[in-house]
Amino acid sequence: MLYYNQLKAFKLRASITAFMCLLIVNLCLSQDSEPSPWSRFGLGLNVPSYSLPQQLMGGVSAPIMIGNVINPEQPASAAGCTTTLFQSSVYGSRNGMNEGDSSTTAITGNMGAFNLVVKKPGGKNAVMFGMHPYSSKGYNLSRTLTDDVVGDIIERYQGSGGTAKSYIGFAHAFRGRKWVKAGKTDSVMIASSSLYLGGQVNYLFGEVMQQSRLDIQDITYLDYRASTSMRHRSLGGLFGIQALKVLGSKYDDEKNFIRSTTLYLGGTYATTNTLLTDYEKIVETVQLLSSVETPIDTTSYINILNKEGQIPSKWTAGVGIAFESKSGSRLLLSADMMQEDWTSVADNIDDLMEGNSEWAKANRLSLGMSFKPGSSGNRIYKAGFSMEDYPVSYEGYQLSGWKVAGGLTFPLEGSRSNSSLHIGVEFGQRSLKDVDGIVLDNTLQESIFNFHLGVSLAPFFKNLWLTPKLYD
Repeated sequence: MLYYNQLKAFKLRASITAFMCLLIVNLCLSQDSEPSPWSRFGLGLNVPSYSLPQQLMGGVSAPIMIGNVINPEQPASAAGCTTTLFQSSVYGSRNGMNEGDSSTTAITGNMGAFNLVVKKPGGKNAVMFGMHPYSSKGYNLSRTLTDDVVGDIIERYQGSGGTAKSYIGFAHAFRGRKWVKAGKTDSVMIASSSLYLGGQVNYLFGEVMQQSRLDIQDITYLDYRASTSMRHRSLGGLFGIQALKVLGSKYDDEKNFIRSTTLYLGGTYATTNTLLTDYEKIVETVQLLSSVETPIDTTSYINILNKEGQIPSKWTAGVGIAFESKSGSRLLLSADMMQEDWTSVADNIDDLMEGNSEWAKANRLSLGMSFKPGSSGNRIYKAGFSMEDYPVSYEGYQLSGWKVAGGLTFPLEGSRSNSSLHIGVEFGQRSLKDVDGIVLDNTLQESIFNFHLGVSLAPFFKNLWLTPKLYD
């Protein structure tokens, strides 16, 4: 008969129930991610699509191979998962904005990606699918001007909505083995190298809405309102490759492991995709009548279906090195970089920009580390740093930012599986900078603090999913 600790099982069920309730409440209450005036331009601010374990390492994703987490940005990594996995997260965000003597703070929350990998334990093939946010628009701006003729004027700009991506992918693993010396006279066979290949088909969809208003405080004048709706969709592909090589390993005379050093390499390439947009814009004169805003006249109406644009190709490349010892400790150091040149397709999507903004080349450099002390059980401590140039240039200066992150991954107690809980924080800043990286005076500067909570769920270790039974 199989016995188990009922208190631990109750705590596990309670933790999962609380997490799912948090997901539902967060879905009902949250509409925008990192609300920012900069989301006014383009498709909005890009939302990181990598999962929480990678985010806590500064966004390093291309070379990372971790068997009990999902890496949606690297389709090849699914082949390295140990078994079937489900993964998701939620986060809360505090965004402090300062410009000159003015300042404000926005507090929001949102859900991270939903990811699922289906894989037989010990198998070489894996299927992955899921959905994650791609971009978000969330801003509410206003300023007051004075005109010599009409008096005080209030300009208002509002935006909401965003886009998301769903995907399905396949990955396959090639593994190599070799004999290494164990002590002076013996040897042992180890898994010395692996090559993972993977691909995804993804579908981008969503709607973003913008509204600009000109409110003249003198009621003898009509006000102006322009409302824009853009419904986007795009079909694309993402391909990835990962490789690992054991650079050195040592065993004693009794074939006990002593230490090893392993090199990880990885890269991804996202294809250039056609972006289809249903574009609708209406410009009206309005007047406040009995506290109700009433349209008086339509000065312009534009409705374009299936307007074609493009989303540029994107590539990432990274490297990592891991050191393991017989005590169970493991140190992983990693780095990767990303580039996405939006200027190459700017002519096709220039109407998504407004005012003095234009498309720019997006870049990101990420550094990350994880450390598992030999005495900590299965707890893994993570930290990372990233610098990013966003695909937005305003009055000739590119929007840039940086983030530092840290967190902890530990197993769900009593689950009797590879399920784990992830918790961490991020802090960063975003602003316009000159070519020397100096923040421009009297421009909008943002300070961002995020708190993350995520979970990776695996089946009970005796539930051998996708494994044929030996006996009927």
